[in-house]
Amino acid sequence: MNIKTNIKKILREEITKKFSKPNDNLNRGIYTWLNNYFKGSQIYKTESWKYWSYYFEICKNGREIARLDVDFDDRSPNWGPRDKRPTNERSVKEVYLSIYSVMIDQMTKIFPIRKNYLMYLIEEWFEDTKLDEIQQMFNRNDLSLDYVDVYTHKKKGELCVPPIPKPENISMQEMMDYINKNTLYSYKAMEEHEEEEPGWIEELYLAKLHGKEKERINQEDRDNNPDYDDDDDY
Repeated sequence: MNIKTNIKKILREEITKKFSKPNDNLNRGIYTWLNNYFKGSQIYKTESWKYWSYYFEICKNGREIARLDVDFDDRSPNWGPRDKRPTNERSVKEVYLSIYSVMIDQMTKIFPIRKNYLMYLIEEWFEDTKLDEIQQMFNRNDLSLDYVDVYTHKKKGELCVPPIPKPENISMQEMMDYINKNTLYSYKAMEEHEEEEPGWIEELYLAKLHGKEKERINQEDRDNNPDYDDDDDY
């Protein structure tokens, strides 16, 4: 046996020791782990761009554990009339799932598996168990994951804030005053948007309230919990 062949043999043996080869028992174990990890989670839908761009926060115990982004085709020009086609008339452009490294860290401590195969199983599991719920929100069945991504700039997700209901007895003028104070929209611009799309002012007002509340509680979380244990149970 020559040196090159011997090195290949040694490397193959070491890889086999470190990683389990794909098999039904391993796949079932990972699926069971994922079922438990996501058990009891809530999904919050946000429309980031009217009719064509959405994201879904998947939250458990008040914290985001994953996020799904769904984009449809948009024909709005850089300058000119906005594409007003409803979502159900648009084709799917991109669907991707983002997860956090804390989840991958926990899984690789339990399962001796290559990361690229683990990512493949996560993608398959999500399509089998979670994607249908999101498809129903759009009343369509043509969504499929393009890829799964792992956040590299932070290990865990931020605290989640459920949708904020409209405060009782708040007037249109009060909502406009709040928007004017917290954005660059003028009163005239708000009136034009509202005339073109009734409900626009209330929608933006609630979105701003939601953003402010999320910013507040996550700043408190960062101030009170500067360190994080990777083994925390979600």
